[in-house]
Amino acid sequence: MSMVLVELRWCAGCADGRAFEVPPCEDGHGLDCLDLACVECGHAIVVGIFTADEVVVVECAAA
Repeated sequence: MSMVLVELRWCAGCADGRAFEVPPCEDGHGLDCLDLACVECGHAIVVGIFTADEVVVVECAAA
């Protein structure tokens, strides 16, 4: 059995509060991955860390 981390957040795609979960992480972070996806519409919150002082957050809707 695998664990799934679920957080309640505002979803811009659904325009309401929704459950977000960590999608499969191709970088091998597992449940420590900072990326999240809405379980309803797939709207994603993607976090990229480029340097020790720079964090970039990008939100995008599923196609």
